[in-house]
Amino acid sequence: MQEIKLDGDYIKAKIKEYCDNSMNCGLEAYVVKKDAPKLKRILFWEEDKGYEKNFRLKLKDMFFEILREKYLDQECEYADGNLIADNQDKYYIIKQSGNFYPFAYLSESNSVDNFSDNDLKNSFGLIFCLRKGEECIWLYQHLWSIMVPNKKKTSPMARLLKFENQTYFSEQREDLLIIAKKIDIIILDEHLITNNITLLQKYFGFNDYIYQRARQTVESIVQKGIIKNTNKLEEYINRGKSKYAKKMMRIDSSIVFNLSKEQLMDRVNTLPRWKDKFIFDKDSHQIILNSYKAVESLIDLFDERYTRSDVTNIEYDTDVKTVAKSMQ
Repeated sequence: MQEIKLDGDYIKAKIKEYCDNSMNCGLEAYVVKKDAPKLKRILFWEEDKGYEKNFRLKLKDMFFEILREKYLDQECEYADGNLIADNQDKYYIIKQSGNFYPFAYLSESNSVDNFSDNDLKNSFGLIFCLRKGEECIWLYQHLWSIMVPNKKKTSPMARLLKFENQTYFSEQREDLLIIAKKIDIIILDEHLITNNITLLQKYFGFNDYIYQRARQTVESIVQKGIIKNTNKLEEYINRGKSKYAKKMMRIDSSIVFNLSKEQLMDRVNTLPRWKDKFIFDKDSHQIILNSYKAVESLIDLFDERYTRSDVTNIEYDTDVKTVAKSMQ
């Protein structure tokens, strides 16, 4: 089976399918626990009040509203997860694979127990499943302490009771759970779609994934045989901040890697931008990375983020790079 390549057009088309068929979609809800088993099914009280929708339908309407307003907006942009160093206001698409598979437990959703009171104390997040026939899309929202008031019973809480035309304050003994009007992460076709990279790094082990991909990129550069002191590449990504590993990860799928060693060295020695950019070893003619600035110049070489205007012939430094569609 051919692997699906997710991009903005595909994601918007899939989300639109759900939105256009919202009446035929079911909604399931789960609490995500910190330990195994990860999922506990939430049951809704669905007594028909007659004059308004029940709780499940209200939630379903809320999530479809978010999908339409946030993820189908004409101004909404999607980007490959390798480009998180751009730090743009976009939804990044990140494939779960290898050691980074934070939502693997979703495959167990057909055989989970129902939520009980004690599960809330060990809760981590909420996840909702919009199911359309045999297909589904998952919507994750992280549970912050503010969303579970008084979980530790440290502060007295009150609820309102109306009795004989009077309003009374009564003690709220049960835990409360606030379901926010937000979606932190969409899980679609094994991919994560989110604009909250900090959340992934802090709670889902995404930092390890970043460094793993950065080291794979370093290995790809080493194999080209153009660098004399390759240890400088490892030093660069291990400087203490993940932003350096993100920069290295950004060039992971660069088409510059398709060039042979000879072609690449020819470009470095002859193109105006690069011919005086690096220091070379006299014997091996390989590049010597004598500083972190030299490493970043090398990243720029593979990144191809410089562009030249066809109209003015002026060269520009582009922080964000998108492949232009061919002119018909």
